[in-house]
Amino acid sequence: MKKAFLAVLLALAMPSFAQSDDDDAPIPYGEETTADEEIPVKKRKKRQTEIREEDEEEKAGEESLASLDDPNIGVGFDVFMGAMLIDSARAGVDPRYFFGLRFTWEFGRLIPDEYLREMFFADLMYFFTATKDGTNLVNVDTVLHNFTVAPAFAIPFGKSFMSFYLQVGAGFDYSQSTTRVDQTAVSLGGTKFLFQYGAGLRGRPAIVGDGTVRLQFRIEVMRFVRGYMHDMYFGGALGLIF
Repeated sequence: MKKAFLAVLLALAMPSFAQSDDDDAPIPYGEETTADEEIPVKKRKKRQTEIREEDEEEKAGEESLASLDDPNIGVGFDVFMGAMLIDSARAGVDPRYFFGLRFTWEFGRLIPDEYLREMFFADLMYFFTATKDGTNLVNVDTVLHNFTVAPAFAIPFGKSFMSFYLQVGAGFDYSQSTTRVDQTAVSLGGTKFLFQYGAGLRGRPAIVGDGTVRLQFRIEVMRFVRGYMHDMYFGGALGLIF
């Protein structure tokens, strides 16, 4: 009877012991994994490479839009004038006034890079000056017509509208001379190869809000080589750039 009673007590106590053991055991966490554990290492590296390439392509696309966002088409004109020091056998130089017209093409705008597109332009220019030598009885009147095409390399002053430029060009000079002796006049004309080089300062401030029209002004020094003659001018220019 006693043995049967002990057996009943043990049977009743077993669930309590089992529950106590379960309570003392650590609580297992759910099967949670991080994103890095879900994606294998190779796939993760591949995805990072794709993201980096997408960022580079997006950046390149933004840079290539510089030409589309530019309000200017890069063409313009100006009037220039100043003092021409004509090479003279009589006194070394013969100071004269000159006047000219110039067409400008900013061909650097064909370059997508935002900085380089501001650095290159070319001028198609014409100017004339006249000189007179001799006495009232015997004298020579000479008119010089110069035509040149001259590309230029500009260095902008940061983000300002000013730049410094160097320019080299070539063209031809048409000279017409009239020699007068008393009442007799003889005219002669001819052309010579003309080489041009010089430097200057160029400004292009916007005169409308969106920048589609800009004022162009210059201060420059140029030399012209025509045969064995070397002429120099100091001048300024004023015009528009669209």
